[in-house]
Amino acid sequence: SKICESRVMVWMCLEFCGDESSDASMQLDQISHHTNVVSAVSFEKYTLGPNVTLVDNNLTMVSDEIIAMGLEAWPLLSSYPHPPEFMDWMREAFANPEPFIDQCVSEAEKYGYTGYNLDWEPTDDVTEEDGTAYAQFIEDLAEGLHKHNLKLTVDIATWSPIWNYDAMATTTADTFISMGTYTSTDSSFTTQLDLLVDAFGPTRSGVGLETVNASTGERIPLNEVQWRFKSIKESGVSEVDLW
Repeated sequence: SKICESRVMVWMCLEFCGDESSDASMQLDQISHHTNVVSAVSFEKYTLGPNVTLVDNNLTMVSDEIIAMGLEAWPLLSSYPHPPEFMDWMREAFANPEPFIDQCVSEAEKYGYTGYNLDWEPTDDVTEEDGTAYAQFIEDLAEGLHKHNLKLTVDIATWSPIWNYDAMATTTADTFISMGTYTSTDSSFTTQLDLLVDAFGPTRSGVGLETVNASTGERIPLNEVQWRFKSIKESGVSEVDLW
């Protein structure tokens, strides 16, 4: 059983980060020794392609082992490797979301997923209108998944107009996970945490954390880790997502 009511989701990057199947096995073994703390595992698997296609990238299969541990399996819907056409593909999905939703439901029912972690990060040609349309797509996807008892989490930040916090807050997506809280400075962390909680409330917020300093790549000192967790607890947020 879990040792506390807080929720922790960890991420497996797999071949997208150059890992091999042996690396995945080692990571799964490590997770298996912490199932009293970890609630869920999110892992790379799917991306969006042209013509509203859910693309299976044929990475190392990990969902069966995750579920066998009694943990939730959450594949990412990723934009990796961030091709310049990705925003165009997103607009195709905005205009016609049903085929994408149907593919997501089919895969989830096939593999026993709890839900999906939506992590689209377009880098080219993003407009304010795209942010509004993305929020509507999030609502369409959340609604379509909920009909099949599936959930949706969305990774968000503030560096692009694709993430319109006010518009996304009106959707029925289950949780919004901040990537802004990866930041290397205390002041920026506090700002990003406040923006997250103010928009989505503590019960629909997840705080993204990295195990290293986002600027230097060095391991975060223990006192800094402790301060961040103290700040998260004081905010009322109960979900931490380790990327």
